[in-house]
Amino acid sequence: MLMFHQKVWEGMEMSKAITVLKSASGHALVKSFSGPDVIQQQFSTGKLFNVLEEPVSDLKNLSALLQRLENDPTHTVIRGSLTDDQSSPVPRKMGTFIATPRHWCMIDIDGIAWNGDLSDQQAMLFYAIQQLPAEFQSADCWYHFSSSMGIKSGINVHLWYWLERSCSDNELKTWLSGCPVDMRMFNPIQIHLTANPRFIDGAINPYPNRSGLFKAGAGVSTVTVPSNLAFRSADVRHPRLAALRGWSGGG
Repeated sequence: MLMFHQKVWEGMEMSKAITVLKSASGHALVKSFSGPDVIQQQFSTGKLFNVLEEPVSDLKNLSALLQRLENDPTHTVIRGSLTDDQSSPVPRKMGTFIATPRHWCMIDIDGIAWNGDLSDQQAMLFYAIQQLPAEFQSADCWYHFSSSMGIKSGINVHLWYWLERSCSDNELKTWLSGCPVDMRMFNPIQIHLTANPRFIDGAINPYPNRSGLFKAGAGVSTVTVPSNLAFRSADVRHPRLAALRGWSGGG
């Protein structure tokens, strides 16, 4: 059955909730690596999920939830929310879930070239965040180095931010356009892996401590959203309208 946290039932905005999927079969939603050569094992997500909506109200709440999920391999997160006519368990597909603007976002930075010290997490985080728009650079975030960090080259990290207002998938794609991020995350049913990876049969975990709160230094825990973002996002979705707006007329 569908499970909502009580506070959501009491009127919590969906933009201030986070959709957590739990494998109905107990399937492990985590990447695994085995042997001295650290070979990635086959990964699949399973078919059916129970759905929970967890309330989050700021970066502190969000971080606490993510920290808890790190140790639960049967859970994962998506941006979409369950449609009203559905009840758990459900498949993870469009039609079952709908796009939902959220106060939070996860930015997946994958494979930024890094020639520095791979043990200096703060330096890597600072460098990765500098590749993002200025609004993100001055705000704190929860980080989680991805499963491939230390196995694939470069910096591979998930950065979770709290936004001053809810933003749609299209707005986030527009905002982060041109940045070295995985745009597939801004899709209602795209899985955001939250559990720590598994290392088995002699495989050594290169980052046993791979998550925490990154403090940008300004004492800011909420990302300011550009005032013209909605307008810019509409232009991206409707380029012909954007062209008309830019037309000055004349004969």
